[in-house]
Amino acid sequence: MADAGSGRSSSAGLAERRRADLTDAAFDVFVEDGYERAAVTEIARRAGMGQGTLYRYVGGKRELLELVFDRCVDELIAAVAPDELVDIVAGDDDVVPQQVIDQLGERLFRLVDQKPGLLKIITVQAGAVDEELRYRIQSLVHTFDSMIGRALDEAAKKGVGGLGTKEKDRLLARLLPALVLPGMTTALTGEGDADRRNSYVEATGQLLRHGIAAKARN
Repeated sequence: MADAGSGRSSSAGLAERRRADLTDAAFDVFVEDGYERAAVTEIARRAGMGQGTLYRYVGGKRELLELVFDRCVDELIAAVAPDELVDIVAGDDDVVPQQVIDQLGERLFRLVDQKPGLLKIITVQAGAVDEELRYRIQSLVHTFDSMIGRALDEAAKKGVGGLGTKEKDRLLARLLPALVLPGMTTALTGEGDADRRNSYVEATGQLLRHGIAAKARN
């Protein structure tokens, strides 16, 4: 007699694999065609199933976008490893803000190189769909704000970086990712050679050291 529990486990495993296949296919189609123009039939075809089978595993295109968005966020957080960056600043080594900015830029550019469509999904496609996804994008921004804010707090304990007050440091935490973003968007335009990208990251550090932070200390 077949084990009923084993059968349920096998069925659940199949469903997870099918949803993963659909998420892969949906990512590619959304990047190529955009969410509005993306056809469910094309997503099903690329996932190796019929449209009817697709609806056994997801409710439709909107749910697929949620799955794609969630995966992109997971990959972004894993690539940046925010807790690791904070630990670098909090460590015993004499870490300067430029080193942290270099690390952040390197990790973001590596991810965009490996998966350039990820940036398009998070910054363009998902935000254009509805209020719920825009709210989730805002939550992602707040996550990065918090990470950079923690790094600035640790730097301030060492007497480096920061603008002198927690309120100003919170504003700086919001500003730094925006300064790196133009360099990341070069991946979407095909203009992102290594030297040009490095110049964005270096300029961000220089602006922090000699512009924003220097003015705040004077």
